[in-house]
Amino acid sequence: MAGPLGRAVELLRARHPGIPVTYSLGEPWPLELDELPEQAQITHFHFYVYGVLGALYQAAGLGHGTEQAPLTATWPTPELARMLRPDAPAFADCQPDEPWRLAATGIPRELFYAHDWVHPDRWDLWLYDNHLPHREAMRQTLALWVDSVAGFARRRGIPAVLGEGVVGYTPLLTRFEEDAVGKDLAEFVVDRCLEAGFKGVVLTSNAAPHHPMWNTDQDWMRRVNARITVG
Repeated sequence: MAGPLGRAVELLRARHPGIPVTYSLGEPWPLELDELPEQAQITHFHFYVYGVLGALYQAAGLGHGTEQAPLTATWPTPELARMLRPDAPAFADCQPDEPWRLAATGIPRELFYAHDWVHPDRWDLWLYDNHLPHREAMRQTLALWVDSVAGFARRRGIPAVLGEGVVGYTPLLTRFEEDAVGKDLAEFVVDRCLEAGFKGVVLTSNAAPHHPMWNTDQDWMRRVNARITVG
């Protein structure tokens, strides 16, 4: 990707010389960082660790990140079928509201269906029931990513920022990432990034104006944001 990314950054820098330009990448595997082009003025990554959420995606027959959807005998899988709302339509009858959504996002119909029709409490309960074996590995992966990106930024002489994170892509009304376990992981990432010298950090991708968390967790967001903006 070095060639296309480098050319894109050069184009944007030429058109907007007064604005720092970069690219955004997820899953910053340490051995691949130094292959990235030199033209970026900011080190910008997205940290989606998935972990237990990835295990749920596998059980539900869904892909995530760089992981392809598993082969399944039936879909929805029995695991996902048990999580669906009672009024969920059959998958064959369910289409995104606007056809352009599939073409524009590259997101498969299966993921739209699962996120639109899953019962939030059943989704979250699966994650709580299964998260403990993944907890430490998720933290270790995130720590590795933070430290690797910080080192990469120092070698390049540019600032590092976290643009998205932390667990993964969750249905709108679920609360795993917004409640105790998710907040603990989010604060772990914020503190690790700040200790490593990051210049900007998101609390979690779900703490945005179009998410319920924007209205339900304002005190937590203000408190943790104060750690980032104090400098």
